[in-house]
Amino acid sequence: MRFTRHLFGPGAPRSARRALAFPASFLVAGALVACGDGNTSLYGVASSQNTIRVTSVWALSGTPATLPAAYQFTTDSPARPQILTNGSVNFDVAFDIQPDNRVSVLPVRTVVPLPPAGAPVIGLQRSAQAFAATERAPDRSYIDDSTFVVAAGETLIVRLGNAGCIYGEPFYGKFVIDSVIRSERRLVLRSLVNRNCGFRALTEGLPKT
Repeated sequence: MRFTRHLFGPGAPRSARRALAFPASFLVAGALVACGDGNTSLYGVASSQNTIRVTSVWALSGTPATLPAAYQFTTDSPARPQILTNGSVNFDVAFDIQPDNRVSVLPVRTVVPLPPAGAPVIGLQRSAQAFAATERAPDRSYIDDSTFVVAAGETLIVRLGNAGCIYGEPFYGKFVIDSVIRSERRLVLRSLVNRNCGFRALTEGLPKT
């Protein structure tokens, strides 16, 4: 106790007393900066590039079973919705065209509620901005496993609960229906998914956060 009082008491060196005056938040912030290298976040260093993908998908109704009517964002794969032999499903959202030319976006649990191996939770929310201007995914306010109806050009932000991250963090992404070709019942889908666990940046390139 005498040593402690001497070190930090009135007779202590001024530098030691100043060190105690730094708030904890400053010390934590300093530690984070010291660990950063420009491409880091609380989740570590990004290893996967954000890339825009463009693909065609077809409406779920009124199309041959050979045509993809759904999309799996975690693998960038169009697919026809089905339960695989291992009991899992092969898609995240399916699509259909309404009579007014708007598009129904159907998360997997609205199409296949109880597959044997379970279906991932898909959270969606509308972006107030265009696809290119939507640069970061929010961390809340997603609506899980609910159908959204969108017009061509309206951007949706997606939270993917089936990312397979070690601590259960999701992947985040965004997508937009660029056009609806009603005569073919075909949609042109543009998407970007950040495949770095917990990262929310939605711009092209190697994300920092």
